[in-house]
Amino acid sequence: MTAELGAVIDERQGSTNTTCRNCGSYVTESFTRVFGDNDDNVYACLECSTMRALRTGSGVLHD
Repeated sequence: MTAELGAVIDERQGSTNTTCRNCGSYVTESFTRVFGDNDDNVYACLECSTMRALRTGSGVLHD
């Protein structure tokens, strides 16, 4: 990140999807890296699924 004229500019390449594609709830970038697919898309989160289901792969499964 750099600062120009008091503004902070994020220079990371690409952006991570921080929304559950099933229910629309916010998820963190860390959550998407752990429970999302190879493109960091999450199809289930703790708002619409259980931790047990997420551990078995429900976060990457979609119809």
